[in-house]
Amino acid sequence: MKKLKFLLLAVMVVVLCGCGKAKSTNIIDKFESKVNSTKSYQITGTMEIASNEETFSYDVSVDYKYDEFYKVTLLNKNNNHEQVILKDGESVYVVTPALNKSFKFQSEWPENSSQSYLLKSLLNDIKSTNEPKVDENDDYYIVNANVNYPNNSKLKTEKIYFDKDGNLKEVQVLNKDGNAIIRMKFSSIKYSVKFDDKNFSLDSLITKCEDEATCKPKESGSSAETGAINDIIYPLYLPEDTHLSTKDTVTTEGSDRVIMTYAGAKPFMIIEEPVSTSKEMEITSVSGEPLLLSSAVAAVGNNSLEWQSNNMSYYITSSYLSPEEMMTIAESLNTASVVEITNDK
Repeated sequence: MKKLKFLLLAVMVVVLCGCGKAKSTNIIDKFESKVNSTKSYQITGTMEIASNEETFSYDVSVDYKYDEFYKVTLLNKNNNHEQVILKDGESVYVVTPALNKSFKFQSEWPENSSQSYLLKSLLNDIKSTNEPKVDENDDYYIVNANVNYPNNSKLKTEKIYFDKDGNLKEVQVLNKDGNAIIRMKFSSIKYSVKFDDKNFSLDSLITKCEDEATCKPKESGSSAETGAINDIIYPLYLPEDTHLSTKDTVTTEGSDRVIMTYAGAKPFMIIEEPVSTSKEMEITSVSGEPLLLSSAVAAVGNNSLEWQSNNMSYYITSSYLSPEEMMTIAESLNTASVVEITNDK
């Protein structure tokens, strides 16, 4: 009798384990089938990025059409700064519509890095993870996967949440301590959406700017409107044994430009200047990649990092810093006070 009970218990354990594996496999297979079969989709949601004890919130919308057409609109709710990552089948653009300015890349984006708001990117993360673990609670299946952020090694893994019907609900990108640095929550995902070809055209993002009055920035009294820099922002992070060497303000065409040179173990330069809306779309070609900072989408190039935020343009250049080190400095600028940090040793 005892042998029979033991045998029944063993069978139940095997069956339950088998069911768990089946559920795990089914949720991944269902997501893979949905992503691979769709020719278009539209996503709306919200994203939060934690940086230096601050949180930056975004409204996110994504339009996708097979196979190389993307339009990702990111609205920073902290400062109402809107940017669009556009892929028109050939080139990749990071557009700031309110300024009529764009970075242009010949890039493999989004295939060359993880993107928490793109379905195929999430699927690639899962498929590139050896035997991804699937957890389950009362409300969700949670797929644990590795991530690929070449310029941000702090991001290690992600948790992808599906409801019990297999619908994607949330993505959390975690650091080594398991803390969520990026949270993407999906409000809606619509499949088989019909898009006009113009939807993925750079021309659709051009701001009509006929004269000086209509070219003024949205924020009255801002640095961009006056051409003067009201406050100089210093980075809160500096590499070890690196310090501020010189600080110069030059005026060109009625606009101030601040140039800060840092010397020491890892010298670099920061340039800050106001930006205003161009009358025609101004395109800057960059040999590099789009890079999502906490407050904006930047252009990381050969030995440089450039972005716009709060009607200001920021440019970091160095032959001694890695892209990740420049990103760390940029993030400390985004959350910095008007305080001079020299890091003298």
